[in-house]
Amino acid sequence: MSIDSASAYDHHAKAFLRARDQSNIGADVVAQWCHTLGKDAQVLELACGGGYPITRVLHEAGMRLWAIESSPSLVAEFQRRFPDVPVQCAKVQDSDFFGRNFDAVVAVGLMFLLSETDQAALIHRVAQVLSPGGRFLFTAPLQSCQWVDLITGIPSHALGRTAYEKNFHSAGLSLIATYTDSGANHYYEAQRIA
Repeated sequence: MSIDSASAYDHHAKAFLRARDQSNIGADVVAQWCHTLGKDAQVLELACGGGYPITRVLHEAGMRLWAIESSPSLVAEFQRRFPDVPVQCAKVQDSDFFGRNFDAVVAVGLMFLLSETDQAALIHRVAQVLSPGGRFLFTAPLQSCQWVDLITGIPSHALGRTAYEKNFHSAGLSLIATYTDSGANHYYEAQRIA
């Protein structure tokens, strides 16, 4: 039986917030990435959770932010922490992405929670809302692999670098960089081909 990630994160929201609020994992990579975007870049964050540490880093860097999160409990906490950031309570598969384009999209801890089909579809949808030259940063392992999330019990599936690069190419994106954070998590940065 498949576990719905929105329900799982809502059910485990307190445990997730406790764990994520105490962690700065990913903050260093996102902070460096922000410096390459330029001041006032319009950034969409997918699966924003409660906003710590990623939204906080984006906010402090002066990005103009929009956010999407599927857990109502996490959205409520996000709104309390970042009342000036528009946030949509929706699954990324169902969101209209605010009906606008962005200079950049970031998704930390999301991609591998989706099915292979949904991961490919999300890459294509992100490409459509990126302005020419816009960039997409997300976390996923380099190798194709599967595991179960310890807090939520959600099965996770990374497609691996070769599959992600094929999806980038078919969506009109190009892989421009990879990064590793202090927690040994891998990041892909793709850019929309102008």
